[in-house]
Amino acid sequence: MADPSKPTPTPGQIAERLQRRRIRIIWAQAILFLIMQTTYYTNMPSFDAPLRLVDQVKLSAFAVWAVALMVLLAVSGGVFRSKAVRALMDDELTRAHRASALALGYYAAMLAAIVLYVVSQYVRMSAPEAIHLIVSAGVLAPMLRFVFLERRAERS
Repeated sequence: MADPSKPTPTPGQIAERLQRRRIRIIWAQAILFLIMQTTYYTNMPSFDAPLRLVDQVKLSAFAVWAVALMVLLAVSGGVFRSKAVRALMDDELTRAHRASALALGYYAAMLAAIVLYVVSQYVRMSAPEAIHLIVSAGVLAPMLRFVFLERRAERS
């Protein structure tokens, strides 16, 4: 039950609190996703032999997590909040930051693909390994860019 002596937070206060939380969540998820990449490359499955169940689960988890992170970045947040709070969380500046971050993600994925194309001429690499690197670059770069822009805007 709500304490009657405390004032009810305004939509602006709720949106501000949720924006700070969103930044922390995206930052933490990006770091965890990056750490997970090290475990993938240290225990990389052999694609020459049939995949074990544990490898299938690992690869599926990566794909689901990557999609979830893209959705997290693409939505304005506050999905279960009022229309006023959602509008405040998805203001013009946030949309500009998201657009900038997603553009960087595109360029990071394209750059990773080009680099892998050149490297694959000299180093044997399977298609799943290359795809994994491209997706990782395309997911991590926009998340980190969005957090950087949002934190900078929060400080000013």
